[in-house]
Amino acid sequence: MKKFMNDIKQKFLKKETWKKFASKLKNNILKYDLIVIGLFLLLSFILYLINIRFRLWFIITVFIVLTVAFIIGFIQWALRQSTLMKIVSILTAAFFTMFCLLFSKYIVIIFQFLPEHVTNLDGKKYVAVVKSFKNVDVSYYNYYGPLLMGTKEKVHGNFGNGGYDPFENPDTPNSVKYTYYDNKGNVINEKTVDFAKDKNGKIVDKDEHESYDDTEFKEEDYYVLPEDLESIYEKKFGKEIIRVSITGYVLAQRMGVSVLKSTDGGKTFDYVTDEDIIVSREAKAKFLNKKQGFVISTGNIWLDGHSNDVYITNDGGKTFTPAKFNYTHEGIQFITVEKLPYLKNNTLHLKCSMYASKSDGTGYEDIPLDFISTDDGLTWNLSE
Repeated sequence: MKKFMNDIKQKFLKKETWKKFASKLKNNILKYDLIVIGLFLLLSFILYLINIRFRLWFIITVFIVLTVAFIIGFIQWALRQSTLMKIVSILTAAFFTMFCLLFSKYIVIIFQFLPEHVTNLDGKKYVAVVKSFKNVDVSYYNYYGPLLMGTKEKVHGNFGNGGYDPFENPDTPNSVKYTYYDNKGNVINEKTVDFAKDKNGKIVDKDEHESYDDTEFKEEDYYVLPEDLESIYEKKFGKEIIRVSITGYVLAQRMGVSVLKSTDGGKTFDYVTDEDIIVSREAKAKFLNKKQGFVISTGNIWLDGHSNDVYITNDGGKTFTPAKFNYTHEGIQFITVEKLPYLKNNTLHLKCSMYASKSDGTGYEDIPLDFISTDDGLTWNLSE
């Protein structure tokens, strides 16, 4: 087999092989042009089946080259025919050439009104197709290199009224509304960006605000890339991966977190949590199984209950409930979590401590406290 491949390679690299092929191509332009057309159409169909297509500029370039080759090849073929056939063929070629020249102006119009740009949006590269008639709309497709792009619109940008290209005139819009789609074409997110401009009309700042509509799509349609969100915790349960991720920052030391789940080994993640919980940036998380998990915010549990610190979920992160602690101690405002919740003899335990005066009154010390829960972490009592 190796010898056979080497023979093929040597034959392929020989100058005589290329001269022979060039001679065949030169004498049969129409034949090879039709073969290339067929192969191009077949490849385009195969790519379409996997939601990929050629970029517009490449399609037009191939069309022009193959059309010119077809005309030359047709004339070459016609010159080999009888006198009458030559005349008919040459007239046909002339008519076809004029038709192509007239059609070329529509190609220019397509380029003018459907320009493509390679751009970045939300940290991801897209091919943006601009449609600027009465309204300026931009469709964002997945970018697969200089020749290829996706067939499904992933993001739609509404840049408002006017016939302009926002990539050539970036300071023109006052606001942009982005609509995000999943692979099935369902709306998964909407975001509006409002621009602040200086006295010269140049954009100097922007304000982004998102809006989700849970009634518009199903839970299985929530889709994010794993690298899009920073995570504070991750654990694998068989083929499932549960991840607690940061969805945004609130004020100075607060952030929103949500649970994401993967059922394909981490290739894709789905949002699980109905509503983000707001915790400190020091928050920690732990899941004991696929259903039961905890998020600890600051690690300080205030005994008067004015601030929630321990959140419990028993439905895999879909909802979180603040835990209740049935404990008071004179002169103590809060207790500190020393160890995240754990199971011991089928009972939930939470190790805490409080900084209180010693029993002999000689100073202060950290006093260990062991809390247990018998209702899946919703309420906690001091262990006897």
